[in-house]
Amino acid sequence: MPQYLIVCRSLTYAQRAQKLLEHAGITATVVRAPAEATGTGCGYCVKVPENKLADALKTLKRNDYSPIKILMKRDGNVFEEVRQLET
Repeated sequence: MPQYLIVCRSLTYAQRAQKLLEHAGITATVVRAPAEATGTGCGYCVKVPENKLADALKTLKRNDYSPIKILMKRDGNVFEEVRQLET
């Protein structure tokens, strides 16, 4: 099952995004951004369930939080950037 990672610009940003999503009833976990997916050795993401991605993006947009990009993790640690969903 694919997982979605919302790439954030900093750890603080990711933590605040997680709190916003949890307050909205969306399970979210802060994780380190994978270097092979972001091109850098540092960064943080918020991991959300596949069926909650659209709701998560709407919640973040309502609160003026814009992700850097959205990654989909497939089996075998393969990451793919996904197009922003219309919210």
